Amino acid sequence: MRGIYNMKKKAVCLCLTAAVLLGLVGCGNEKEPPVTIAVVTDGENVDDLAVNQAIWQAVQAYGEKSGERTGYYVPEDESGAALEQAMDEAVEKGAEVIICHGEAAETAVYEAQREYRDVRFLMFDGEPHAERSERARLRGNTRCILFNKEEAGFLAGYAAVKEGYTSLAYYGGADQERAQEYGAGFLQGAQNAASEMKLEKGAVRIQYEERGTDEVSPEFMTEVQQKYQDGCQAVFTDGGGFEPIVRRSAEITGGKVIGVVTDESLKSTTVVISAENKYEEILTEELEKIRSEEFKGGKTTVLGIQEDAVGLTIETSQMQTFSAEQYQKITEQFKTEKITLQGTKLLKDTGNLKQLEIE
Repeated sequence: MRGIYNMKKKAVCLCLTAAVLLGLVGCGNEKEPPVTIAVVTDGENVDDLAVNQAIWQAVQAYGEKSGERTGYYVPEDESGAALEQAMDEAVEKGAEVIICHGEAAETAVYEAQREYRDVRFLMFDGEPHAERSERARLRGNTRCILFNKEEAGFLAGYAAVKEGYTSLAYYGGADQERAQEYGAGFLQGAQNAASEMKLEKGAVRIQYEERGTDEVSPEFMTEVQQKYQDGCQAVFTDGGGFEPIVRRSAEITGGKVIGVVTDESLKSTTVVISAENKYEEILTEELEKIRSEEFKGGKTTVLGIQEDAVGLTIETSQMQTFSAEQYQKITEQFKTEKITLQGTKLLKDTGNLKQLEIE
């Protein structure tokens, strides 16, 4: 392993830590090499089959190509204080670029960007803000990348109906904005496909629920299993913490899952396709910009289909009817601005979604 340092192993002697970093078996006097590009996770490890893994693999690949020394830091927990401590460690080890993601890192980056002004912070799925404020504050050494959730939801709904599914379910979690963006896109994508296929009015049934929580319970698992048993063919979620329950319910009942955020095909054979954020591609582009001194700090950018930042995992798709050609066609329609999304206002009046029966 190259440049790996795990915050959960702080209690181990520094000599042993150096051995891990250098691949050595004894202490000796060798100096620990600097890590110039560091990934600070959200408290989970880098083999989580999710965002941490996608980011770390991209950084590893970039390091092997460019010669930069890379490393990752796993905080003790997902608190802002723990992530800030991990960032301190990264800077101490020589980090010139720190990469992180998610809400857990927002307050940590807010503090670190001010303290380490020579370090560049690249943040995904979140924006730095003070602990008692929701107002985003980016300094010139910080760049944030957000992904268009509505477009991802659209692709999920579109592919599901094109596949031939006529009974679907959607679950949104604790973050209302996230839940509604994915949900509104999912409904519009399903309607778009149903309209293209000239299906009858109310031909596609969608059970839509914003749960308002990411918590799980035996009762919720029973509810999801019952949906499948009652004829629901596939479930899509907004990426809340209850995803494992949905996948497990599908495995028990023979149902299908449409993944979200990353390629979830390795997590379960029930995942037929995923609406993913292209972390690896975008991260590689951003690191190249840093290398060529084209870093655009102090701003947040929302990326979607137009930038090839959001898409479907067509390479690992298990869908039998929805094809690569259909996928290419719908993305081209987005890029030529032939499709306009209605936004979350769609949820206030679904009367125009005539070929959907929404519960």
